[in-house]
Amino acid sequence: MAEVPAASRRRKLTAERERELLLVTAELVGEVGYEQVTMAAVAQRAKCSTATLYRQWESKPRLVISAWKALTMEDGNDLSSIDTGSLRGDLMDVARYLVADDLVKDTFTSVPAAIVQDAGLMEIVREILIHPIQRDLAQLFDRAVARGEIEAGNPVIDLADQILLGPWLAQTILHGTPATQKLMETVVELVLLPALTAQPATV
Repeated sequence: MAEVPAASRRRKLTAERERELLLVTAELVGEVGYEQVTMAAVAQRAKCSTATLYRQWESKPRLVISAWKALTMEDGNDLSSIDTGSLRGDLMDVARYLVADDLVKDTFTSVPAAIVQDAGLMEIVREILIHPIQRDLAQLFDRAVARGEIEAGNPVIDLADQILLGPWLAQTILHGTPATQKLMETVVELVLLPALTAQPATV
């Protein structure tokens, strides 16, 4: 008999219960830091088994980063919904999106430092947090190209995620404080926008 895939054996959590488990995870990360959080501690506080957590999220890194994303989107905060009709307006909204939620910043301050030391955690961050941002930025730039605001072949388009996310991550890792709205707006206004809209040099 063929083995039933793990995904088929997984008992589906209700959306409400999944959200509850993610919020408990976020609460614990905020209290004790990423390194000290365990699946057993989450299970104890959430009144569930560790098996439930492992079935649903497979590992602590995936659970914690899923909690980060869930908390980010608690108030309908969604990068894909940004569409102001102009490149500058869209990028300014992206800048504000990245630093919008003080609760998220206060809760997950211990995660960036852990990312530096844990390649597996970094892969999950890319999958759950970074890749969706890159996808939404690509759509944002496609609209800007269609409006004639930037050239389709501008190489800065492929660097935009690094220009935006670099200061966002470096502020926390290097300086130990979350990135501010002012910082991110400055990056957009003085670095990213000029690079995207600059006319190519003529030889």
